[in-house]
Amino acid sequence: MNRLTPPEPTETENGFLHAVAAGERLDLTDGPAPELRAELIRQVVLDQHESPADPRGIWVRGARIVGALDLAEVDSPLPLRLLDCRADEPIRLMGGRFPALDLSGLVGVGIAAQEAEIARTLTLRDARLHNAGPYPVVHLGGCRIGGLLNLSGTRLSTPEGVALQASNLRTGGGVFLNQGFSAEGGAELGAVRLPGAELGGQLNMGGARVVNPNGPALVADYLRTGSNVMLNHGFAAEGRRDSGTVRLVGARIGGRLMCEGGRASALAPGDLAVNLSRVEVGGDVLLPASFAEGALDVNGLTYTGTISEATLAEWLELLATRTTYYASQPYFQLAAAHRAAGHERDVRRIHIARQRDLLRRGDLGFWGRLWHRVTGLTVGYGYRPGLALLWLLGAVLGSVLLTVGVAGSAGLVDRAGAPGRCSVVEQVGLAVGAATPLIRTDGTQRCVIDASGGLGQAVIAGNWVLQALTWAFLTLFVAGFTGLMRRSV
Repeated sequence: MNRLTPPEPTETENGFLHAVAAGERLDLTDGPAPELRAELIRQVVLDQHESPADPRGIWVRGARIVGALDLAEVDSPLPLRLLDCRADEPIRLMGGRFPALDLSGLVGVGIAAQEAEIARTLTLRDARLHNAGPYPVVHLGGCRIGGLLNLSGTRLSTPEGVALQASNLRTGGGVFLNQGFSAEGGAELGAVRLPGAELGGQLNMGGARVVNPNGPALVADYLRTGSNVMLNHGFAAEGRRDSGTVRLVGARIGGRLMCEGGRASALAPGDLAVNLSRVEVGGDVLLPASFAEGALDVNGLTYTGTISEATLAEWLELLATRTTYYASQPYFQLAAAHRAAGHERDVRRIHIARQRDLLRRGDLGFWGRLWHRVTGLTVGYGYRPGLALLWLLGAVLGSVLLTVGVAGSAGLVDRAGAPGRCSVVEQVGLAVGAATPLIRTDGTQRCVIDASGGLGQAVIAGNWVLQALTWAFLTLFVAGFTGLMRRSV
């Protein structure tokens, strides 16, 4: 192989070549001249230098990389570790193949590693990267990583572009954007992008800060994780997008969705703060009502566990007032979770809240809305059939007041076929019999209301109306009770 020797290697570069050949670490942190030419690093990685590299690879700390480090399409057997280094130009790794990469502590303008393959881990802890142009600060689109992706404590910023672009990322382990991770972007596509990513472990963004004044903060549509998604412990996202500051549309989470102690804010009034539509969670959902500072969409959100970090009252209030449209699925999902936990009273409470929301925001039409109001008042939409019995009792009392208080006081309640007036007890019996035809009392046999005058006729007509109502309330009770029993089976 034709081996290339860079002209006039400096003392620092000679030390670098010696360390690579010996498999040793080179620390230039306190050195007087930490400059290291990018072209020399490339030649070593490509095995084009006269000094062969040890299989333990490259380990350098504190270097200032001069020139553009271009390792695009490189297939290297050497692990590359450039720690606490400074690079004035983007590091290019597109399509490259490496056993492991560690660029922790890097200070520079960006990393382009789309379609790269890293057999073990890609580490970029505590880096400081700023890009003034429209390009992503860190581009990992389509990247394949056999182990972890660790960006803990890293700070990315760009006024125009995407801070972290990781669309269709594949990892064998978790992704860590936590412990002070910060991303400030300016692109309409989002500040941190993980759409279509498939992670073998968790997505940990605990304590992360993601800001985008021109678009969403976090976009993770159709994300797949093997474990938890953690947007907790001080996580803060601010964005401006009607589809959500934090978007996980269609995501499948293998563990829990954990948002306790986090916050997602919509900068524009009316925009969604959180979009969890069609998300599947393989465990509990830890979602306090305070997480979303703005509207949210949970239509299609399913989970095998329970909702926690928010009381049932808070969650029902959230569904009724913090969502932008009526949807029945979130209520049914919540009810199913409470039914699985054996909380039947809460299940009925949830369904009553669902019906009230349907009445308020659903597309029912005039007659449908009217019937909904009637069933809500009389049987609690079928979930409180005992209300119908109270209404039935009220109709009977109305008949008693009408018969005794009006007809009786006017002397219109006579004995049937005999002279004299009926007693109060007999008048009550007449009223009960008139209102509830299933119950027959002696009053209905002995007493009649004098219908020769207008008042008597009005009382009789009123009792007919009350009788019809008692039939209706009785029917509603039976229907509601039967339906409740059927739903509880």
